[in-house]
Amino acid sequence: MHTNDPNVQELEQTIMKYKRTVYGIALTQLKNKHEADDVFQEVFLLYFLKKPVFDNENAKRAWLIRTALNKCRQYNYGKWNSNTDKTFEPPDDRLADFESKYDSEIFDAVRGLPEGLREPLYLHCFLGLSVNETASLLGIKANTASMRLSRAKKILQGKMEGE
Repeated sequence: MHTNDPNVQELEQTIMKYKRTVYGIALTQLKNKHEADDVFQEVFLLYFLKKPVFDNENAKRAWLIRTALNKCRQYNYGKWNSNTDKTFEPPDDRLADFESKYDSEIFDAVRGLPEGLREPLYLHCFLGLSVNETASLLGIKANTASMRLSRAKKILQGKMEGE
């Protein structure tokens, strides 16, 4: 979609730059592709409507990550969610390169982790955030983030060795 509206152009650029980040979070935090699609759309709609102003690109990325995590939590803990089908469906061709980037077995194993371990592992290992950045985004201490990362890696290693 080509438009001369600078707000729409900026939104398109932001989506192109951060679509893997936001969609990846949604896919790992939710067990239903349709919910992941909804969260993806809600995050960028909120971004467009609120028009947040950031000091730098890292602040924008952090806002998008936090918003995606919060939206996923809303989906996971919402009352209506208790009756929805949690069968995970792999991503469609829209982000085909997303699945090819990550080995699907590892991706499935990450999705099987408890939320408290899944979030820091994804942020640190898949998005490349430092332990301090991960802790800051999750609102926990760096030592807690480090401990959760260690536990998550240990569980994943056990799963991968068991298969």
